[in-house]
Amino acid sequence: MPSPFPGMDPYLEGYLWADVHHALASKIRQQLAPLLRPRYTARLEVY
Repeated sequence: MPSPFPGMDPYLEGYLWADVHHALASKIRQQLAPLLRPRYTARLEVY
């Protein structure tokens, strides 16, 4: 049966999403860091 939500995987929206989000954010930070240095720093979380 095809997904009722085209373009969206409801299985990733559940408990797996946090892992996907963190991995994606890490890769984006890795790509941005050289463009921001030396003045700025890309951070994922600051608490």
